[in-house]
Amino acid sequence: MKRKFFLETFLGALGAVKINWGKESFDKIYGTVIYDETDPEEHQDFVWYMTEDKVPTEDVRKVITYIRENNLINIDKIIKPVYELNLSFIDQSKREEVIDTLFNIEVRMIDDGEETDRYFIHG
Repeated sequence: MKRKFFLETFLGALGAVKINWGKESFDKIYGTVIYDETDPEEHQDFVWYMTEDKVPTEDVRKVITYIRENNLINIDKIIKPVYELNLSFIDQSKREEVIDTLFNIEVRMIDDGEETDRYFIHG
C-alpha cells in the first residue's frame, strides 16, 4: 500500500492524472499512468522495483508534493536550484539525504512489453 501511495504522488508530479494498478509482487509493482482520461493514447505502462519496506520516506513524498503544488517542476526537472527550495517542513539535518533519495528514484517505463525509459526527477 505504501508503494501505491508514494507512486501516486511521484507520478502525479510528472503529469499522471490517474494510475491503473496492475500486478504486484514482493519486490515490484506494475501499473499504467493515465495522462488524459479522454484520450486513450495518453498512457504509459510502468514497473517500479521496490519493496514495501524500502519505499522512500514521508519526507521525500512531502518534498515532491511541495514541488508540485508550487509549480517548481517542468516535465521532470526542478526549475529552482535545490538549495533555494524552502523545505522548512523537514528536519534540516536530513535535507541532503531526502534530496538524494528523490533524485535516485527510478520507475521504469514499459513499451510493447519491454522496459524502455524511466520516470525520474532531477535538479
